[in-house]
Amino acid sequence: MKPSYQDALAYFGVNGAHPGGLSLTKALLEREQISNATHLLDAGCGTGQTSAFIKKNYPCHVTSIDYHPTMVKRAMDRFQKEQLSIHLLQGSLENLPFPPNSFDIILVESVLIFTNNKKTLKELQRVLRPNGVLLALEMTAERVLSPLEQNNMCSVYGINQVLTEQEWVAAMKEAGFKSVEIKLAHSVFSHMLSTPEVEEEEMDRNVPHNMEMEQKLMEHSFILYTYGNIIGYRVYRAIC
Repeated sequence: MKPSYQDALAYFGVNGAHPGGLSLTKALLEREQISNATHLLDAGCGTGQTSAFIKKNYPCHVTSIDYHPTMVKRAMDRFQKEQLSIHLLQGSLENLPFPPNSFDIILVESVLIFTNNKKTLKELQRVLRPNGVLLALEMTAERVLSPLEQNNMCSVYGINQVLTEQEWVAAMKEAGFKSVEIKLAHSVFSHMLSTPEVEEEEMDRNVPHNMEMEQKLMEHSFILYTYGNIIGYRVYRAIC
């Protein structure tokens, strides 16, 4: 069985595998009210880079969850090395192992698109407290894509569909979120033009050479440069 794009990210331990990287995450968090009473969930935490930053810079309670066992192992190693008290679990965002009203803020960075987003959004809404905040940074189509464009992207990423901004907003409201704001919007190309200094994705250079994993990252780069004017990302801020 060929590796997925997520397998490749996990294998190479890619940190901040989303547009803007940790710098964008920092800017988003600065706008939120985060105190020692805040319970925050990093949903799809990957290598734990974002969770570690939050725990070191904010006084809140941090919980992290990821579905991929390699990512969970990398996050656990990071938290132990940096001696961070973060509750880490392996589990699916489509069936979260938390009771209702558990969190004040949920951060999701380029994760929803890899799940059944209808199930996941309902779960995120369920575990958020009243007036809780969902911050979601997600791949977004700049227009309705043709069947060929959809197929090309879905085959690389192993996803079902690339949604438009309107479709994401509708999905969030259908899941029960009261309001949805667009905090930032860019296509791949406009993001490149607006960011003079490109923040490189950190990765583990010590893993053995693996052609299939490397090929998957090359396919990702091909998609970005081929469709960079018609796909991009949005930062959605939804209130429970």
